[in-house]
Amino acid sequence: MNDFGMTVRPSRKTLVLSLLGVVAFLALEALLMRHYVRTDTRPPSWDQSIHMEIALDYREAIHDGRFGDLWYLAPKPGMPPFPPAYHLLLRGAYASQDPARAALWLNWWYMALLAVSLFAIAWRFLPDGRALAATLAFCAAPGLQDLMTTQLVDLGMVAWAAAAYWALLSCEGFTLWLPAVAFSLLHALGMLHKWSYFSYLLPAYVVWARSLSDRRARWKALAAAALSLALFLPWYWSHVALLPSRLVQASADFAVPFWKGDAWISYFRQACGSLGPLLWALGFVGLLAPQYARRRENGWLLASWVFFSYVFWTVVPNRQIRFLLPGLAPLSIALAASWPSSVSWTVAAIQILGAVNFAFGWVGPLRLGLPLMPLTFFENRPPAREDWKIEEILRRIEAVRDPTRPLTNVTLVANDHYFNAPTFHWSQRRLNLPHVRMRGVNKRLCELSEFLLLKDGVLGPAGVISGLPEAAKIVKNPDSWFHSAYEESARWMLPDRSVAVLYRQRLDRRRPIAQRRVTYPFFEAGTARVRSLSLDFGAWDPALAAWKTTRVKAQLAEVRDLAVRGIEAELEGFSFTGLYEGGRGDFEWNDLRLMRLTRLKIKSLSIDEEDLRKFLEKRVPGLQVTALRLDATLKASGSFRGKSFFVEAVPEFDPAARRLRVNVLSLSYMGTPLPPALLRPIKELGLSLDPTPETPFYIDLPGLTVKGGRLSVP
Repeated sequence: MNDFGMTVRPSRKTLVLSLLGVVAFLALEALLMRHYVRTDTRPPSWDQSIHMEIALDYREAIHDGRFGDLWYLAPKPGMPPFPPAYHLLLRGAYASQDPARAALWLNWWYMALLAVSLFAIAWRFLPDGRALAATLAFCAAPGLQDLMTTQLVDLGMVAWAAAAYWALLSCEGFTLWLPAVAFSLLHALGMLHKWSYFSYLLPAYVVWARSLSDRRARWKALAAAALSLALFLPWYWSHVALLPSRLVQASADFAVPFWKGDAWISYFRQACGSLGPLLWALGFVGLLAPQYARRRENGWLLASWVFFSYVFWTVVPNRQIRFLLPGLAPLSIALAASWPSSVSWTVAAIQILGAVNFAFGWVGPLRLGLPLMPLTFFENRPPAREDWKIEEILRRIEAVRDPTRPLTNVTLVANDHYFNAPTFHWSQRRLNLPHVRMRGVNKRLCELSEFLLLKDGVLGPAGVISGLPEAAKIVKNPDSWFHSAYEESARWMLPDRSVAVLYRQRLDRRRPIAQRRVTYPFFEAGTARVRSLSLDFGAWDPALAAWKTTRVKAQLAEVRDLAVRGIEAELEGFSFTGLYEGGRGDFEWNDLRLMRLTRLKIKSLSIDEEDLRKFLEKRVPGLQVTALRLDATLKASGSFRGKSFFVEAVPEFDPAARRLRVNVLSLSYMGTPLPPALLRPIKELGLSLDPTPETPFYIDLPGLTVKGGRLSVP
């Protein structure tokens, strides 16, 4: 299968020409990036927007001198906390007028690191022109070109993995100091980019473990491990209370267990399009019996790099090919080592042409249907000048919003590539529009949202629009309750020929009920169940379409499984709309949606310790509380996921900061005392009483007391 014959000595001329080839390739990548950046006008998509926003968080924290946030940056909803290295690098893009495009240049540097590292690895096994062919074949693959034009950390993962293996091979089993230290530093940098970095280095840990039995390598290996752990472990240790559960939650997206269906060949199929059919087929075949020109004793390391990465990411239920790409780099070296040089260079040339075509879209994609799976040649994703009206919509909302509302929620009925909540939220942050917040659809549709934005047409890919078609149906039905509460405010044509329609709460809404006082022995709406409810309505303000004040009393309210007793509160700027009206137009208290609330003044309430215990067990999966006591402090003991725990904490109210906090005094798990600081990253331990997207109104408390088995206000 190969034609290299006997082992030959490396040629300096070949090395220099090959390095010039790497430089020429990187120059080509720079030109393609320049073309993309100057042409494309689309906003970042889902995860890309989240990463751009995290980088903005770091930039603002540094600018404001909030250096504690550099370590304990609050994670985005539903996302795990990300290590800081990538986003600290990405924040430099905000020096540009177009940070989304400027951020892509960071990918060029990652590509440069990848190309140099992969060439160095290939040269160790194939000290001739095939090392360059292997480098070009992989770096020009469609999947790598796609990562070049996305604001994601994954290309960095590919680069740092290749660089670490270069250092690992160079350290000769940790017998050489400088390469061993380089591996240690690269390992730490990779781990500070993303938590999954270790998954690509499993064979490296085998090499490290073996080195401990070698007297020449033992202390170098231990020193390298100590240095790496000292650099990255403090961040992980300080986030250990939150990171594992959030990682499990994030990996459950699009989850298919590895023992079901075709999970084990899912990545094999995806790799065909991302690597290109030729590299995919010839690389995997070549990996079975590569013929390396030298250092064949290390060949197992390249095969294990692919194998262990493949197994690890197949077991993880969320399977996206970008997660596996850092483990597939050796395939191009196996290709070059197992097939004739002419084949290797033919594949490399086709890959280079494919990279150029990926940026311009001249040809393809061409699909060849085969019985087991289709083959796709010339994948492409050229830049596009498309205006998705994100900024225009946000500025419109900011201009016409009700200034008396502390915060303006907008319910978004869409989840498309360039028209989704993360993209809107990042754009709102970048434009410094302080009042607008995008919200997703829930069972209550658009409760407490002044606006609703509908993408009338394609709502998004089928797998990510659960519940949206039903919501859109309600919005578009002219006879639904929605049109008695909202009216169209503006509309925009979008590049995919959908129409973005903005609805706003009607300003001419009448008071939904005529009575000044209503009482109900039992009331239920959504997840709330209330006993002995009474409401005393004050004067109706036509300008706000709301009551100026409303007094509320209830003997018992159960909200999301939490029982709250003895409630007395005052609502300011409060209104609602009914989903149904009687035949004479009078209001029927069957179901309702809150339209607005400016301020909630809680006069009194109490939560019993038994009710709190039941609530915690229902809301925290795997938690069993055998004992809970409220008396000056909160003491709880029981088991979490079958392991015993004990915690003592003090619920505190800080009037100056307008914030509720849970100050953890002591903590133990499985009988082992833990430092309370471990829980600091969990933002749920604190609750702001200022408006948030979840509660877009002010909350006033006269005080907080923990005594006699109750948590009470005041």
